[in-house]
Amino acid sequence: MLAGFPKEVTLQSGTIVTIRPMAQEDAKRLHEFFCRVPREDRLFLRDDVSLREVIDSWAEDIDYGKVLPLIAEVDDTIVGDATLHRRKFGWTSHVGKVRLVVDPDYRAKGLGTLMLKAVIETAKKIGLQILVAEIMEGQTEALKILKDLGFTKEAVFYNYVKDQIGEEHDLVVMMKNLQIEPSMIPF
Repeated sequence: MLAGFPKEVTLQSGTIVTIRPMAQEDAKRLHEFFCRVPREDRLFLRDDVSLREVIDSWAEDIDYGKVLPLIAEVDDTIVGDATLHRRKFGWTSHVGKVRLVVDPDYRAKGLGTLMLKAVIETAKKIGLQILVAEIMEGQTEALKILKDLGFTKEAVFYNYVKDQIGEEHDLVVMMKNLQIEPSMIPF
C-alpha cells in the first residue's frame, strides 16, 4: 500500500505539496491541523478530532493494511488528511471507504482532488473493486469533488446521522466502481 509514496504534487496555485503516509511522530502536527479546521466542519467528522487523545490513538495503532492515513504537507505543516479504510477479510474485503479533510487555506486549489486521486490509485493497486464515501448532504464541495472523480450517488439516508452537537443530517452514500474504466461508462 505504501508504494508510490511520498509523492509531490503541484496545486493550481503552484504550491508544491508532499503526500505521504502518516507516521506516529505526526500526531502533534495532525492535531494542530484538525484544530485549524473550522468547528462547523469538524462537527461532520466521525471522531472528535479536537481531542489530542483521539489523534494519539490513531498514531499508536497505525496498521496500513487496515487504514492508510495519508497526510499532505507544505513545508512542515499538515494541510490535508485522507484515509482509505478496508477490511482484510469478509464479504466487504473488496470495498474501501474514503475520508478527506482539507485545511481551509488549501481548499478550492485542487488539493482534495489530488489526495483522492492518490487514494483511488492506491485502492486499485491493492485490488479493491469499489470505493465508498459517506458524507452529509450539506457538504456540497465534497459532493462535487467526488462526482468529478467518478463517484455516483447511490443512496440518501434522511436524518440518519447526528453531528457532534446532536443535530440530524442526511447521509449521502457515494460509490466508485474501480473495475470500470472511464471510457466504459455509458453516457
